[in-house]
Amino acid sequence: MEDDAIDYYFDDIETFHAELKDILHQPYHNCQDAERLISRYIRFIMRFQHEFVQTTSDLALVAYALLDSSLYLEYSTNLLTHILCHHALSSSNPDELVVVYSILLLAGKEDARWMEYIVSEAKHNKQNRLFRKLLHEIHDSLGGEKLMGIMTNLGFEMCKVSKLRKNDLALITVNYLDYLFNLVENTRGDNEETLNYNVIQLLLVFNEQFMMTPNSDNLVLTELTHRIGTTNTFSANLIFMLNRSDDACVQLLILKLLYGVFTLPALHEYFYTNDLYVLVDIALRELCNLGDERESEALRDAYLRVLRPMLINTQLRLNPYKQNEIYRTLCSLITPCMHKSIDATTKKLVQRILEEWWEDVCKQPIAPVLGVHVKQAVIGSGQGQHAVMKASASSRSSSTSSFSSSPSPLSASPSFLSASISAIPNTPPDSLSPYPTSDDGKSPVLPLSQSPKPYIHPTH
Repeated sequence: MEDDAIDYYFDDIETFHAELKDILHQPYHNCQDAERLISRYIRFIMRFQHEFVQTTSDLALVAYALLDSSLYLEYSTNLLTHILCHHALSSSNPDELVVVYSILLLAGKEDARWMEYIVSEAKHNKQNRLFRKLLHEIHDSLGGEKLMGIMTNLGFEMCKVSKLRKNDLALITVNYLDYLFNLVENTRGDNEETLNYNVIQLLLVFNEQFMMTPNSDNLVLTELTHRIGTTNTFSANLIFMLNRSDDACVQLLILKLLYGVFTLPALHEYFYTNDLYVLVDIALRELCNLGDERESEALRDAYLRVLRPMLINTQLRLNPYKQNEIYRTLCSLITPCMHKSIDATTKKLVQRILEEWWEDVCKQPIAPVLGVHVKQAVIGSGQGQHAVMKASASSRSSSTSSFSSSPSPLSASPSFLSASISAIPNTPPDSLSPYPTSDDGKSPVLPLSQSPKPYIHPTH
């Protein structure tokens, strides 16, 4: 007998979840039986979701109950294909989509390989059917804020693991991006900020998709040039996310967008000066705190790539901020010490900043580091006080700061995409002054690795 023909009366939410558990423990003998049970499970949640599955936390609870079941573990690929083709792609019912999209989203976030599988199954005739359906539903604001948050998150996760084909990328038009930017501004006062941040993440991954497409205009940056002064919520929350996120992939995507902003002349003054001060504080903290892990090295180099055009092209050129701290931090990155070697890419990036900003913009001589002039040498990867200095006449030309040659998050391993940053204190070596003073030369300052993580939300 179908569940719809049975009247259920639940005393509390525990009895509801007990009934759901019973569905997953029904006997099955083959793939067809498993698919029928999954459809029954989804319909049962739909029937009672307005009573017992009201929040995203409730949705996660019922989704993980399925994903952790022996039924799913035995027929994972078959069931994901079934949910995708017989529910997600065929339904326009918000009550059903909020359930099945949550299952697909959480399955993919648990293991990026499952998201790659979902993307591959969604492709037909060189088009990603699920991605195209999501874009239309997001534009129509289908199902309200809860479903919108899930759809934007699912779209983000799909774009993270796969490069969009030309036909799919063509759907991301200037008008569509304009809608998303307006959505960010219109949701700035919502008590629940999840949708706002999810839309920003979707814009970030669209920027990445354009960057990976040769001979294609980056429409995200194009749209920003038309919205200077009208995307204050976007710019403020972008900085907030960079300051607080522990997701390495999200941080890299933000830094790539910032690099595009600071290297495009029309956007050199996109951020308010106070926003730039906050970005400098974040960069200083992260350059000192990031450890030696793979994702940490990628993030450190990304911060350095962004720092150079930010210091040279923006208002910071005429309104300097923490120049001495920036200089000392940069020097610490290329000073050999006992516990770590010097990465070749990092030292080239640092040298270029010192030459083009400290010397050319600040008009300050590049002081010797360990007795050897930075401009005439690149510090080798030796250790301790006997580290060697190697001359390098071509280092400046080889230290291009373009993100185009850096590894894309989309081509990285799934473990890197889902990795979080563990900030490891890394105090600058004593050779750069054990007790540094502030830029006014009077008050001592703590090394950034000992300073509290700043939370500065600029007031425009």
